[in-house]
Amino acid sequence: MVLNYDTAKAIVEEAHRAWSAGDIDAVLRTYAHDIWFQRNAADSSSAPLVIQGRPAMETFLKSVASKAPGMATIESFQFHSGIGRSRVSYFLQDRETGQSLSGTYRQIVMFRGMLISRLEQFHDAARLAAFFRLIEAKSVHVNSR
Repeated sequence: MVLNYDTAKAIVEEAHRAWSAGDIDAVLRTYAHDIWFQRNAADSSSAPLVIQGRPAMETFLKSVASKAPGMATIESFQFHSGIGRSRVSYFLQDRETGQSLSGTYRQIVMFRGMLISRLEQFHDAARLAAFFRLIEAKSVHVNSR
């Protein structure tokens, strides 16, 4: 199999399909063992979130899914010179409170063979951080009763 537009898009779509199905193991199968992930910071004074390696990604993804599982679909995809660029729609919902967040983010995807080796996500980071602060605060409040 040759990495071209169709195969690159299929790999990225599979990662998002697996996330949406709650299948973290299937998400991880789309990643190289030494996957490098970066998500932009909530503000310019903070460092971005950086995760390296499949075990660390598993921990991160399971943590997010345990709090607020969600869905993600690709709205648009481009592939040029071995690099994929996606615009992704997503939805997260807090398991305890039902509070939800939806939006879009941009994604840059690099490949090694037929696996994702580097993944950069650009969210409305302040909004995403606020959502997780809100659900964590409500969770602490609910559990302290």
